[in-house]
Amino acid sequence: MELSKTSKKKAQLSLGDAPTVVLLVGLVFLLMATFAFIGEKYGDSVLTTTTATISNETGAWLNGTTYTVDNSAALNFDSLIITSAINTTSNTSIGVNNFSVSGTGYNNATSDIANTSTVWVSYTYTYTPTTTAYNTTSDLQTELGNNTSIAGIVLTIALVGIVLTILIGVFVGIRRRTAI
Repeated sequence: MELSKTSKKKAQLSLGDAPTVVLLVGLVFLLMATFAFIGEKYGDSVLTTTTATISNETGAWLNGTTYTVDNSAALNFDSLIITSAINTTSNTSIGVNNFSVSGTGYNNATSDIANTSTVWVSYTYTYTPTTTAYNTTSDLQTELGNNTSIAGIVLTIALVGIVLTILIGVFVGIRRRTAI
């Protein structure tokens, strides 16, 4: 594809260049739509759920407030299960039935045990590790999402430019014919 060389000024398009410009703009939008479709349909296929086990997390407590476990910020954190807890003051085990798990943390489920400010808690959870494939797919989806509105503006401007080029070409052609 080559733009016509009949223009006398740099960066000037002629009426004959309109189909080429429309085709180029269309191809760019087709590529963007294809990448968006692939990213949206197959983006989650690179994710794998993994189970992790944490032993004796320090700094935990058991009282009337919810303690959020340290790894709760992991991608797709889910299925928290408390496997053991130890009161570090008395070095005694706290039964796991004394815990009420909710989302990313736990709370004191019974009033049978005293509030404990220092607990070692062990737990399991599932999460999705962030791999290079996931990061690449996520970045692509973010970029396409951010640039979609800009692409619409560019397409609108290009189409207006093409229409104006055609109209100017028609009116200039009519004036030249009437001047002869």
